Amino acid sequence: MKKIYYLIAIIFLLSACHKPDKPLIIVSKEYKSQAFHKWLMDADSNINIVSAYGIHSDDSLSSLLKRADGIIISGGEDVNPALYNEPQEIKRCGKINPYRDSLEQKLIRYAIKHKTPLLGICRGHQIINVTLGGNLIVDIPQDIGSDTLHRKDGHATMHMVYILPGTYLHNIVGVDSGMVLSNHHQAVKQYPPMLRVSAYAPDSVIEATELRDTTQMFLLTLQWHPEGMDYKSPLSGRIRQVFLYKVHQHFKTRENGR
Repeated sequence: MKKIYYLIAIIFLLSACHKPDKPLIIVSKEYKSQAFHKWLMDADSNINIVSAYGIHSDDSLSSLLKRADGIIISGGEDVNPALYNEPQEIKRCGKINPYRDSLEQKLIRYAIKHKTPLLGICRGHQIINVTLGGNLIVDIPQDIGSDTLHRKDGHATMHMVYILPGTYLHNIVGVDSGMVLSNHHQAVKQYPPMLRVSAYAPDSVIEATELRDTTQMFLLTLQWHPEGMDYKSPLSGRIRQVFLYKVHQHFKTRENGR
């Protein structure tokens, strides 16, 4: 009889220690503040989040991507203008990170090929545009003249954005406009045919893009920082909600395909 009790106890302990698989979200590079972890986990603790930055082996990256249910391309350094055939513009750029450019383009191309939910934030908004065939405004203050709208004295600022009716973004957030957190000096200029614009700033800078055919996959790019805003704002919380929903959908599909 004691052996039976011991066996039951062992089975219980093993089952208690076993953690069911969870959806995996890859962030191209997490901030020191762990902003994306906080933003996402505040709404859903039943996820795993990893940063891809620092992975140099293609095999390791490939293994990680096969388990990905969502990808976030985060904010950071300027995109190398050589990637959109304007290498001479590098003199007007800030810090360039070739490793990060290469890493993020691999993540983006994988997401497009495998229909993995993809969210671009700030730099992510820009490099997704470049990777898909677009280019960038190299320096907003010089090229447009609105020198304090998107960044003030090198620091983040709040400004208005206008959401275009009839877009997927408008369906998500349910508002026509709102205040967003912004910190950038570059922006999307020309965008590729597969994307359409879904939000503008008062100076006409493109603030969001999405797939023209939104039935293909979840792909949304934002120039602002929803992870740094009040989570109750529809321009933060509702975007997070839909992204997480798409992540869980992808996870279920991936699990059913095993």
